Amino acid sequence: MITRRQFFKFSMAAGMGAFLASRTQWMKTAQASYQLAQTPLAGSLIPRFVEPLPTFVGLRQSGTEIPVEMLEFQQMVLPASFYAPLAAPFNSGTYVWGYNVNNTLPIYPGVTVESLRGTPQRMRYINNLPVSGSEVQKRVSVDQTLHWADPLGEMCHMSGGMPMNNCLLPYEGPPPAVVHLHGGEVPSEFDGGPDQWYTPDGLYHGQSFRTLDPDLLNGALYEYPNLQEASTLWFHDHALGATRTNVYSGMAAFYLLRDAWDTGGADNGPGLPWGNYEVEIALQDRMFDTNGQLYFPDIGLNPEHPLWLPEFFGDVVVVNGKTWPF
Repeated sequence: MITRRQFFKFSMAAGMGAFLASRTQWMKTAQASYQLAQTPLAGSLIPRFVEPLPTFVGLRQSGTEIPVEMLEFQQMVLPASFYAPLAAPFNSGTYVWGYNVNNTLPIYPGVTVESLRGTPQRMRYINNLPVSGSEVQKRVSVDQTLHWADPLGEMCHMSGGMPMNNCLLPYEGPPPAVVHLHGGEVPSEFDGGPDQWYTPDGLYHGQSFRTLDPDLLNGALYEYPNLQEASTLWFHDHALGATRTNVYSGMAAFYLLRDAWDTGGADNGPGLPWGNYEVEIALQDRMFDTNGQLYFPDIGLNPEHPLWLPEFFGDVVVVNGKTWPF
């Protein structure tokens, strides 16, 4: 007769074994990319703990109105030694989408914004992603059969059956984007909800699109009241049906809401870190190909959604935009 402790031990072992088996099978069948031939890079082949953790100390931005530009750029997410022997353009880094905060530098994750409780903060978000020919979009596919932003009005998600023609293909048009302050207590018009998106050419907008600047067609000007208590927030893309792919591509950044007790400086309250000891940490899972580019499986399991997988498990740990830093 086994004890209850032994029963739980054996049950957990069996459950973990089933999980690992299913994950291994998923890794074997997952493929990418529909648009571009890619060979997956096993995470175990990436050197670990050879480059330091990137931090935002000395880079954080504040101001009455802060511009945040969405861009495509290359960044050395993997160790520099990995890219060195690669042919151009891959030797310059991984193509990502990210934020250029307050005209500092485009970086993934974006430079942190600091704001003060009780002081309204204006954020000018600008979608300057490539209108066409995006290197990221070639590798991170958007399935048009999902309920999504659908800027070009293909209506693929309304077919009610097996997709046909263009609906079988990944979206290649101007990418819709919108920024949501995660955890922020903001008016609905400045929430950056899924249907408030806008495209880089300024021609297409979600049904709930709102902005304080009517002349800003490829972006939105929001005002956050900052009335909630001090906290660590983050902002990220939230476009309908493309949130997972846009965030996977790199569009995320921290937003630190300060107050009189949590100032971020030497006068911080007792026990609160400041200076070099206050470090934001964004922990994410990713996959890469043998050219050091993002790899996102897009051969679906459901024929009604040919490019969509219901879940994703990356085999590489990325911290603040760097694989396995120390």
